[in-house]
Amino acid sequence: MPDTATTVEEFPAPPAPGAVDALDEVLVGLPAPPQARRRVLGVLLTGISVASLFLAFQLRDDVRYAMARSTPTLLGDGRTADLGPESVAANQFVTVRATASTAGAVTYARVLWPGEQVVFPVAGRDGQALYVQVPDDGVSLSRGEFTGRLVPFGAAGGRYAAVGRYLQGSLGAPVTGSTWLLVDGASPRGNLWAPVLASLLLALALGDLALLLRLFRGPRKGL
Repeated sequence: MPDTATTVEEFPAPPAPGAVDALDEVLVGLPAPPQARRRVLGVLLTGISVASLFLAFQLRDDVRYAMARSTPTLLGDGRTADLGPESVAANQFVTVRATASTAGAVTYARVLWPGEQVVFPVAGRDGQALYVQVPDDGVSLSRGEFTGRLVPFGAAGGRYAAVGRYLQGSLGAPVTGSTWLLVDGASPRGNLWAPVLASLLLALALGDLALLLRLFRGPRKGL
């Protein structure tokens, strides 16, 4: 049998300590990383960060209400209750005695919210209007006493703003973004999900911003 020659490729020895390493011609000839892919990834990370920060900002009222005291403030008779800034504040847990005025009431439903809700003005009230929201179960309207979250129509991330606009535009009710709404049954303990969700959104935004910084910072010297 003929002898088979084996060719052993010789690799250059590593440079001496402190010496400048010669550039590998093969590595120099490789194409640069695609910039378009980096830009697309940067846009995605930026969009996710902005959206997360926006959603966390929208939850600020819910976070405040979750931190409110669990003992309701007694407002007394809804017809004469003082709703001035020195007496009540947004995202406060309150109790009020009131009679529903069905003439100016409206029923609505929200996406991802079980059942329908009824929003009605307090009957016999003069001056600044006060509205109450209760479940449309045929019983809550006649209770006469309501305990829950006091919030302006324009607050709480705008989830009640559409109802306020409907009351103003379709029924001619004196409702603005600062008109008070008592959401019956909404307790501070029931809003403990808000700080958790806001923290997750902030963590997601900060994580994406860190990845974005590493993406465009490039490799560090000496590595």
